[in-house]
Amino acid sequence: MAVNPPLASGAQGLERALAQFETAASRIASAGIDGQRAAPASETGASAQAGAGLAGADQAEALASLTLYAREVQAASKVVETADAVVGFLLDTRA
Repeated sequence: MAVNPPLASGAQGLERALAQFETAASRIASAGIDGQRAAPASETGASAQAGAGLAGADQAEALASLTLYAREVQAASKVVETADAVVGFLLDTRA
């Protein structure tokens, strides 16, 4: 029984999810910074509100992505944990 492929799959999933998590977190952080500079003082009324709405939609999408990637990290870590438990069981059985 090969345990290496599930362990490698879990590790790859962790790497991929953590990279995407970091990207989403950076989008949120930069949206906060860019959002402060996005609307010049000369913009007022509906055009300024429309720009703020788009930034808000982007932030909401980034927050949803952040939650999704956090779940992916949890799932991948569970795969690694299960593969570790299987290896431990096999070693205990052989001993």
